[in-house]
Amino acid sequence: MGLNRLAASLFGAGGYEDRFQKVMLGAIRQGDVIWDVGANVGLYSRKFSDISGSSGKVFAYEPSLANLQRLNEAVATLANVTVMPVALGEGEDVVVFEQGKDPLGATSRIVDKAAGESAGQVEIRITSGDLLISSGAVAIPNVIKIDTEGFELDVLLGLRQTLLDKRLRVLCIEMHFGLLQERGLPNAPSDIEKLLVSSGFSLAWPDASHIVAARIT
Repeated sequence: MGLNRLAASLFGAGGYEDRFQKVMLGAIRQGDVIWDVGANVGLYSRKFSDISGSSGKVFAYEPSLANLQRLNEAVATLANVTVMPVALGEGEDVVVFEQGKDPLGATSRIVDKAAGESAGQVEIRITSGDLLISSGAVAIPNVIKIDTEGFELDVLLGLRQTLLDKRLRVLCIEMHFGLLQERGLPNAPSDIEKLLVSSGFSLAWPDASHIVAARIT
């Protein structure tokens, strides 16, 4: 069990993300561009859409075909939300993706295995946030939420240029300690902290598994 799931069991599922959610939603302004990386079925994408308003934009990244169907349904009436059916990582690559067995598919993730080793595994394409911005496919974000089941460092490494852009004010990241350990990346949380600090952010942990990085002005 990862530390984030342990915290959920200790504090109760309902209140587990309350502090994190309050900080994250409070950081959003009218007209903001928000990236929801690991959008799942659109719970936060809908909230981001409402707070940023008609002048804002939400880019909802979700590579799972099963989750995408529900995500598209959830945001179908929201004109300021664009669904991005792709995973973010350090660069262009093809990786193995495994659909989560939980009802919402929230534990769906990229795995370091050969495709076909178990049911629910498929190959997917990943790209980097920096490449998408440079290609003009998406707008530079003001706020980024990352929940990628142990792939959070990879996402950030693909955003090294964007992290230096002062238009990016806040990053809100769920840290999956157990999954990072499984991937052989026990130092990833420390590496993430160092990358964010060196890019001009101050850090806070609203709970045991969520980190919020705010631009130092």
